[in-house]
Formats: sequence, structure tokens, C-alpha cells
Amino acid sequence: MKVTINEVQEIVSVLTADEQQLLKDSINCGAWGDTEEEFINSNGEQETVYCYGYCTNDAKNAGHFRGRIVASMFKSMYKKLCPENHNQIGRYISHCNDWWGDGSGDMLFIRTGYYQVFEEWARN
Repeated sequence: MKVTINEVQEIVSVLTADEQQLLKDSINCGAWGDTEEEFINSNGEQETVYCYGYCTNDAKNAGHFRGRIVASMFKSMYKKLCPENHNQIGRYISHCNDWWGDGSGDMLFIRTGYYQVFEEWARN
């Protein structure tokens, strides 16, 4: 079954308009590469799956948001989209603070099968 823009819009409908813009900014400006990360499967269990990562620190390059508001917005987004493991793991989106362990980047991950459509959504 192919994921549609409507499905992505339904997933992100829990976010405010500004949070949706910040997610778009992360996707458009922070594309990093593929990896494996933990997500929640349809049975509510954790599983390791392929995904695509986005460096959230690069979202500021879009010019929509600056300063501490960005951290606050990400925290709110993760509560809504990543309910497991202290708001780090979700069905479609997961994240990791300090991915490289040196303070240089927090990462957001979108599972394979969805990230391509999220990217299409983010371009519009």
C-alpha cells in the first residue's frame, strides 16, 4: 500500500501550524541520510527499521524560527508524535538528542515508506 499526502497530513494534523512549518524546515534543510532507528509497529511494539534522518539543528536555515522557541516547539512535537521512551519513539517519526554525542546535532527520523511522502509534503 502506497502512502499518500493525505495520510501524512493526517499524521501531522496533531501539530500546530508553526510546528508543521518547523517539521517542514527540518525536512527541507536538514536531510542527512539513511540509517536504522527504533519505531513503534502497528502492534505497539518497538522495532528497528530503516529510515531517513534529518538534522533538526539545520531547521533554522529556513529562516522561519530562531532561538529557544525552536527547542520548545520540538519538545511539543515529540510529545505528540513520539509517545514512547520519554518522547523519543513514534510510529512514523522518532528522534535522538545529540546523535553524534558531541552536541553537534539532534536528529529526527522518518521511517522508510513514509519519508519520501513527508518530503513531498514538506516541499508544498
